[in-house]
Amino acid sequence: MRKKTSLTKNGSKRRAARVSSVRSKRTGDNEAQEIVKAIRGGRIDALVMQSARGDRVVTLQGAELPYRVLVESINEGAATLDRSGNVLYANARFAEILDLSVEKLVGTALVNHLPSWQRDKLLQLIAQGHRRSAGIELILEAPTGPPKLVRFTLKPLKNTPRHTVCVVATELTELVEANEALKSNEESLRQLSARLLQLQDEERRHIARDLHDITGQKLAFQSMALSALQTKQSPNLDAESQQALSESLILNKEISAEIRTLSYLLHPPLLDELGLSSAARWYAAGFTKRTGIPIDIDVPKEVKRLSPDAEVAIFRVLQESLTNVHRYANTPRARLRIRTTEDDIKVEIEDYGKGIQATKSKSAQESVERLGVGIQGMTERIRQLGGRLEITSRPRRGTLVTATIPFGDSQVEVPAAPIAPTALAATFSADRPLASHLHQRQQILIADDHEMLRRGVRNTLQTEPDLEICGEAVDGQDAIDKARELHPDLVILDINMPVLNGLVAVRQILRYCPTTKIVIFSVHDSDQTKQEIIAAGAHGFVSKGKDSHDLLRVVRDVLKRNIQAASATSSQ
Repeated sequence: MRKKTSLTKNGSKRRAARVSSVRSKRTGDNEAQEIVKAIRGGRIDALVMQSARGDRVVTLQGAELPYRVLVESINEGAATLDRSGNVLYANARFAEILDLSVEKLVGTALVNHLPSWQRDKLLQLIAQGHRRSAGIELILEAPTGPPKLVRFTLKPLKNTPRHTVCVVATELTELVEANEALKSNEESLRQLSARLLQLQDEERRHIARDLHDITGQKLAFQSMALSALQTKQSPNLDAESQQALSESLILNKEISAEIRTLSYLLHPPLLDELGLSSAARWYAAGFTKRTGIPIDIDVPKEVKRLSPDAEVAIFRVLQESLTNVHRYANTPRARLRIRTTEDDIKVEIEDYGKGIQATKSKSAQESVERLGVGIQGMTERIRQLGGRLEITSRPRRGTLVTATIPFGDSQVEVPAAPIAPTALAATFSADRPLASHLHQRQQILIADDHEMLRRGVRNTLQTEPDLEICGEAVDGQDAIDKARELHPDLVILDINMPVLNGLVAVRQILRYCPTTKIVIFSVHDSDQTKQEIIAAGAHGFVSKGKDSHDLLRVVRDVLKRNIQAASATSSQ
């Protein structure tokens, strides 16, 4: 007898297995008895039988004991099946998955232990398992507790006396539950993220309105008061006091401009008042002024009104994208495009700069960190609305950001302003022919939701001998009602007012009182705002950041044109 070391596939030693070589003619009785004792004692795994055809290794029954111990200790279910699907062997874990004992499982057909509606699937799988590897996931009813999700993987066993199939059963119930919990947590985080973004927008809107409605209005009133003081008291003040008063006026205007810019960047009022098209054009024009980067604007004049959340989301994408263009793109110009179809709205912001670099190992992560959390915020905003955000970038060829939002619930209907009957409008104009007021005080209606500003305008105008304040209105609808009642020669109107937007009020006042002149008096003095004011039909504009001299000058200029038109009409 001789000893030999057996190796595994990777060349590592499995154990010192002893192999006996038997030569039929040379082996004596004593040696044969020694071999039998060694076999019974488990010291020999295999015999090498020599013959004229060469050596042949015979594995002894029970030599797979180490493998059985390994299979019994793993956490996966393992079994072998014959061609008919009967269980030849099963470890304890396999029986546990099926809620059976090993004794009741071995020697029976595996399909008999599955629900009837799952048996056909398993039979097909067993048939495939004799030819090639196959797998399937089945739900098993448990006597107690919830059902189990088990994956059965079959693989044919080669070089075996009988055609057998190895079956590995893996219970996925805990994994599925963990995945469901992870999805639930992910959804909770997304909802929290959406809520945080919403709260952020609400807080921005709140701060912007406070800056506009409180701080901005106080500064506007202060500007008019200082201007009036300078006009009336200038002869009585010494040179030092006059200089301090002039510097205070200049400083007041600078602070007003800074407050207005900050308010607009936090939340542009045009977005609420006039919609996405006006707000996008305004922001793009302001971006060019601030950064010197020209933008090709391709935005239709009229864009379907969306829900406030949708319009804010698109505007934030526009704002964040252009901020990234300024900070990182190093581009000579950029492009803004908005397109709508029957189903969705698409916004594109493109630059022609260096693009997002992705050449180094950490470049992707560094790019995201360099761009901040803005991209993630944009993605989440659009996702919450059922849309998608796509970012395409090529080195040295620029970056394209595309946000697409389906209309669906995002679209809102904006009621059209009621059109007054022609006969009714003619009646109002006939009640107060302009020619009859050529030598009377001009009647002025002040419409502003801030009492302080109304008082400032009133103090500025009421001292003029040819002007008379005939009424005051506190919101857009009140301005329309007062105009229909008082038929003023001039209405001084703010844009951002409750109940009804000032520009909508302009259109309705002109429908009811076509000869009434309207001057817009507002903190919103951007070029886009002025274009909207002209389109609405207003006859003049004064920024609240100006002093009382500018207001009085514009009022007289508009009324003068009115009187000249009336004089021309009466002379015909």
